[in-house]
Amino acid sequence: MIPRFHKLRNFVYQLEVDLPVGYAEMVNLLKAETWPHDKIGYGQSDLAARYRLNDPVNPVLKQILDTISSSDFKKSIIAKLYSEVGGESDFPGLWGISPEKMAAITFTYAGYVKDQPGHLIRIHTDDRMHVVQGMIYFINGDDPDQATTFYTAKDHKNPVRITTGHGQGFMAANTNDGWHAGHNVSDQDRYSVIFGLR
Repeated sequence: MIPRFHKLRNFVYQLEVDLPVGYAEMVNLLKAETWPHDKIGYGQSDLAARYRLNDPVNPVLKQILDTISSSDFKKSIIAKLYSEVGGESDFPGLWGISPEKMAAITFTYAGYVKDQPGHLIRIHTDDRMHVVQGMIYFINGDDPDQATTFYTAKDHKNPVRITTGHGQGFMAANTNDGWHAGHNVSDQDRYSVIFGLR
């Protein structure tokens, strides 16, 4: 699962990965798991329609999380960020540390998320422990009703919607203008992996 990054704007990337199973099988594996309610809302709300699975039973699901949490996946994220140099897209200048130091002081995490119809997380930036956050969707095609949108300001300026699909998603550095919001206004559960560099 080597990630492929396509720059949408400074520090926001469309992400693609090749998954070991197709869409239908993936959804069936995820439906068979027991999903704890996600109680972490940080003032957004209680995120009543969100469930999070960090320790799946199925070995295929475990392997996917292990791959996303691996040092190789982390290295690819750091390499992409540090390839952005100069001008307004100068990632090293934002942090003032080398890629080696960044690798030494951070860790990656990954967990599955199930967002039921009606899920909404309003516009926000991520907490300051995050260097990067991203999602990989398990959605049958591109569906604006299950998407995340990035903005350059809290008042929803310059929207860029992330394309959804099976193995599609995003990676975004956590910057002062990295505003984003997500929702599921479809009639089906939205499954994804949420991951980050902290």
